[in-house]
Amino acid sequence: MNEQRAGASSDIAEARKAVIELLRSRGKKARFTTEVFASLERRSLIREEIERALAVLEAEGVVMIRDNFCADPHLAGVDLRVVALVESIDGADPQLSAIRVIDDAWNKWLGEYLVNHRCG
Repeated sequence: MNEQRAGASSDIAEARKAVIELLRSRGKKARFTTEVFASLERRSLIREEIERALAVLEAEGVVMIRDNFCADPHLAGVDLRVVALVESIDGADPQLSAIRVIDDAWNKWLGEYLVNHRCG
């Protein structure tokens, strides 16, 4: 049992490190959680480990995760969460910096989606 627990904690530590590296690799820009999962699953990490690592990082204040909503019925059930590192950008408050990069990523995606998507 202890070996399983030790293995699980090392998996979380590996996923935690991978999440931070991934978010730093894009110039500290935010990513949709679906992008995080896709990128890290290619590194043989399991979605559940990534999800747990994100929860730990959020609880520690290392990352911020914001859930977004779009009233389009085609997006019902789609994971629209965006995650960013909580780090100061240009001397700004770290949490405000995270909110800004998350909002920038969301607004860019939503604008592109609405321009290209046609219901009906």
